[in-house]
Amino acid sequence: MRALAIALLLAPAIARAGELCEPNARRAEGRYKGAIVDLDVKGADIHDVFRLLSDVGRVNIVVPDDVAGKVTLRLKRVPWDQVACTIAAVHRLAIDVNGNVLLVTRRPPAK
Repeated sequence: MRALAIALLLAPAIARAGELCEPNARRAEGRYKGAIVDLDVKGADIHDVFRLLSDVGRVNIVVPDDVAGKVTLRLKRVPWDQVACTIAAVHRLAIDVNGNVLLVTRRPPAK
């Protein structure tokens, strides 16, 4: 019962299945549904930023050790899921949704 309640709370914030961020596709206005955040970081480790976004978005995020890098962001009034997708695009990452867990992985090189 508790798991069902958590799933229902998270449903508007994350996609049902598949990838959170669609590569090379423009999202329609209003498609991001996450909580609005202001974020100002300089040279922050992306592991730390994703941890922060998991707290704000109330989701579970797994970032393996092979995903590494720094990010500098200054964003005002942006949905947390749009922030996550922006970081993923800059670092060529994929964010896959599996239930209530988001898995951040490196994208395979383009052919």
